[in-house]
Amino acid sequence: MRYNLINEIKGKAREVLPRNARVILFGSRARNDARKDSDWDLLIILDKEKRNVSDIEKYACPFMELGYDVNAEINPIIYTQKEWDKRKFTLFHHNVEKEGIEIWH
Repeated sequence: MRYNLINEIKGKAREVLPRNARVILFGSRARNDARKDSDWDLLIILDKEKRNVSDIEKYACPFMELGYDVNAEINPIIYTQKEWDKRKFTLFHHNVEKEGIEIWH
């Protein structure tokens, strides 16, 4: 299931994300210590100046809907590259950089 869902996520990214966006799988699925019912944590990094509310509908919702379609919980988090870079001193940033797997760029 993991390989197939990653391919589905890549396909969805190709379909809905703008050029130069990145998708990073993080958390238990990236560490390969997930349980069968573990969720899929995705970090979506957009190459744009500012995030806005419509980005959630345009970019996050399609991944959540994909999860509903395949009976998996997909939790996308969206940042701009600038926002992500500002968080480089946080534990979250450190963990994603250390354990995350870039699955689309």
